Amino acid sequence: MILFISPHLDDIALSCGGYVRQLASRGAQVTIATVCTADRPVGQPLSDTAAFVHGEWQLGDDQPYAFRRAEDVRACAVLGATPIHLDLLDAIYRHDDGPSVQPLYARSAAPDSGRRNFIGGDVHPHDWRYFALRVKQALQVPMCDAEHVYCPLGIGGHVDHVIVRGAVEALAIASHLTYYEDYPYADKLDWRDSDVTAGLAPTLVHLGEAEIAARIDAIACYASQQVALFKPAETMPTRVRNYIAAAGGERYWKRR
Repeated sequence: MILFISPHLDDIALSCGGYVRQLASRGAQVTIATVCTADRPVGQPLSDTAAFVHGEWQLGDDQPYAFRRAEDVRACAVLGATPIHLDLLDAIYRHDDGPSVQPLYARSAAPDSGRRNFIGGDVHPHDWRYFALRVKQALQVPMCDAEHVYCPLGIGGHVDHVIVRGAVEALAIASHLTYYEDYPYADKLDWRDSDVTAGLAPTLVHLGEAEIAARIDAIACYASQQVALFKPAETMPTRVRNYIAAAGGERYWKRR
């Protein structure tokens, strides 16, 4: 079994959809294990950060992750992969253990950037202490069954991507681990000189038209994410094609 590890319910389609389709078409058993898939705990107050993100998803404030999990099942079917949902909370829902239940990633005074301070900011110490351990525990079983594992580089610094990478590295044999470029962050940021690829060398997977089309079709299954990721949403197919063309395929990274 080949295992692709996704922090959220769209990251593999966004970043690796062409290669997943290629592997599945060759008869490989491909599994996509997504870490952050749980519904917000009943009765937990909605933080301003979560409310802002819910507004982008346009799925209401009740339990939008039920809809998002259904999107993922459809996308995995397009790619020929088996989905596993590990039922841990997204950063926008995580909070401390104090009596007032303070969110770990609350909006700061900055008008816009603070609404997304879980992207490009520091991982909260509470997350390193508790959530990172839960991620490692959740990944142990699927990783034990995997011949090879793919995990995010962490381009863009989303705290969930950073934590997932650290958890995978703590569990995986280096020779069995490959990193993927976090799209669309990799298309928006100047990351080549950052430390995310330190000690790594790139390899290229060439894609045919059917595989490129499958990646685009799988991304389109995540209707709730189109506005947040692609503004306007209609630009998604062209932007994905342009990124693949610039790279010459899908680029992956391995230890030197």
